[in-house]
Amino acid sequence: MRRPIPRPSAAMVVACVALLVALGGTSYATVLNVPRNSVGTPQLKRNAVKPAKLAPNAVRAAHVLNGSLLAADFKPGQLPAGPKGEKGEKGDSGPPGMSGHEIVTSAVVNVPKGNGDYYSGRTVTAQCPGGTTAVGGGYYVGSINDAIVVTHSRPTAAKTGWEAYVYNGTATPKAARAYVICVNVS
Repeated sequence: MRRPIPRPSAAMVVACVALLVALGGTSYATVLNVPRNSVGTPQLKRNAVKPAKLAPNAVRAAHVLNGSLLAADFKPGQLPAGPKGEKGEKGDSGPPGMSGHEIVTSAVVNVPKGNGDYYSGRTVTAQCPGGTTAVGGGYYVGSINDAIVVTHSRPTAAKTGWEAYVYNGTATPKAARAYVICVNVS
């Protein structure tokens, strides 16, 4: 058999209502009675106001400290372009450009044979066409062994060609070539 739930007495109902008013009623009344413009910077905790809590257009130019914004704070196209230069005024010129890449190879040069006791040598040179500049180069010797020595491979003094000095210590003449990489520099 089920037992009936007893009804609370009038005194219990009055006590519960008094407790609810004491716990929540006064705080509710306090929030409703805050005077307008009475909460300011001193009453706010640090970082209490987040962007989500700001009303649209709440922050205007007058509220932003001059010089505190960076270009990264703006969307592309929001910043105005700088002033236009005077008529005929040109900006700084950039570094020179290169074009017309070309590799030039010298004719074959026979480096005379050595005499076992000594080496004989020749300079092999490849020249760039007029108006171009050497930016690299090298050499080619038909066969490499301990008796073939290249003492240098470098641009010519005028930087218009490439030269290599080849010594031959073998008993037979050896063929050698130089090559140069040429470009137009503007």
